[in-house]
Amino acid sequence: KEIEELSSDIEVATQMREKEKKDYEDAKDEMEKAIDALTKAVEVLRTATEGHAEGVLLATRSGLHTGFEARASQAAALARAVGLGEKVLTKGDASFLRRLLTGEVPVVDWKKLNRKATFK
Repeated sequence: KEIEELSSDIEVATQMREKEKKDYEDAKDEMEKAIDALTKAVEVLRTATEGHAEGVLLATRSGLHTGFEARASQAAALARAVGLGEKVLTKGDASFLRRLLTGEVPVVDWKKLNRKATFK
């Protein structure tokens, strides 16, 4: 009877270790993808700010020789970086990172911005 109990305990422990190993490998894979995405995001930012002493960000044109597949993988990597940023950054910082990496520009309502101030 003791042998059966010990065998079942060993089986349960083995299953638990296998599950933990799978969870670890999944987490490791996701973190490696996130690191890769952030590395690519840093490269994009470095390219965008290259030669600007004041740190002004300008839109950059990708090389004309990159294919659709390469652009799609870059877009996916940047999307992963944005997703990771939304998980760990504050709401304002995540919004800034998303706008920066996706090229999203806020729409400006010049009528509203240029109207006369009503407070005194």
